[in-house]
Amino acid sequence: MTTQVFPVGGWKRRILAIPRPPGKPALLTLRSRGPITAYSATPWVDTPQERWSDAALFHTWGRSWHPFVLPGRYTHLEVHKAGQNGVARWQLDRMLPEDVPPLPAAVVGHGTQLFVWEGGPLEMRYECADRGSGLRFGHHAFESGEPLDVEVTGASRGTVRIGGPGYLWMHSVPAGTWTLKAHPLRRP
Repeated sequence: MTTQVFPVGGWKRRILAIPRPPGKPALLTLRSRGPITAYSATPWVDTPQERWSDAALFHTWGRSWHPFVLPGRYTHLEVHKAGQNGVARWQLDRMLPEDVPPLPAAVVGHGTQLFVWEGGPLEMRYECADRGSGLRFGHHAFESGEPLDVEVTGASRGTVRIGGPGYLWMHSVPAGTWTLKAHPLRRP
């Protein structure tokens, strides 16, 4: 396997090796270079023993960067156009763990954002400001990047609970403005 140099870009479908220590997550960020071209990020396992893919992790929208966690079990990432509109290029880059900000007690966000939570159980109340938008959550383990205890898709308002530390991923569908208020929960 050749070492992938980041950032990397393209304009059509491409499957990229994402080198890192076995089982460790990759912190990545993807964006379309055009306002009406959307791309999908699909995880792959491609080893001498097996080759398969899972469902797309998410779709980009607009020119914003979309940070995300690629779990350690995946060796590759496929970037491909989602939908029929546009011909813009895409760009993929790595993030360092120190580039991911800690989750504040309250935040107004837009589009996709990734945070670090190092505390215990947490309740998050959220609301999307833009009509027709919903918020999708992911909670990923620090060591492996594997999904943990929450995955909520498409709701415009609600409450989400997580059981402890990890990466918190918020993805507005479609990209819109949202608010989030976090409240640590006491352990019984």
